[in-house]
Amino acid sequence: MEEIIALLLSWGLIGLIAAAFTESFCSPILPDVVLIPLALAQPEYAIYYGVLATGVSVLGGFIGYGIGRKIGPAAAHKLLPARHEEKIRHFADRNATWAVFLAAMSPIPYKFVSISAGALKINFTVFVVASSLGRAKRFLVEGILIYYYGPAAVQIFTQHTGDVLLASSIAVIVLGTGIYVYKKMKKKASYERA
Repeated sequence: MEEIIALLLSWGLIGLIAAAFTESFCSPILPDVVLIPLALAQPEYAIYYGVLATGVSVLGGFIGYGIGRKIGPAAAHKLLPARHEEKIRHFADRNATWAVFLAAMSPIPYKFVSISAGALKINFTVFVVASSLGRAKRFLVEGILIYYYGPAAVQIFTQHTGDVLLASSIAVIVLGTGIYVYKKMKKKASYERA
């Protein structure tokens, strides 16, 4: 694994593109291991590298989504009893945006997110938007911090990753709950008017 990371780093920008693209559907190597050293070597391009990693990662997610659509439903049907499968699909439909967003910005390999989204037949537009926001939250923030703080940004990543993820998750849950309550109240008001 270390040899592959060294090879990707030696390729520079092409290595970042390869890592971000393939991690979206098959590779175990997280793009951060290429993005951070590359951005530290050229901090003036750090934001550009963050944007590039975000875009390429989402594009690679299209392949993961396609894999999930192709083989996921059959595998899910074999592994899950029909009563559970329907509940999971219903949950995924109602909470897809938040699930994809949170998972896309987390340190778990994005391939699990993209393939699962395809297998659960999450709306493709929802998948793309939530993935773009989640991946940008991850890679673009790294690029921006390195651009402004240089090597000190690495300490921010390592010391506060758990705190930032927890705070972001709480913020998203609160926002999601607020939107859910608002929609319920709006729906109830429209029924009362009718």
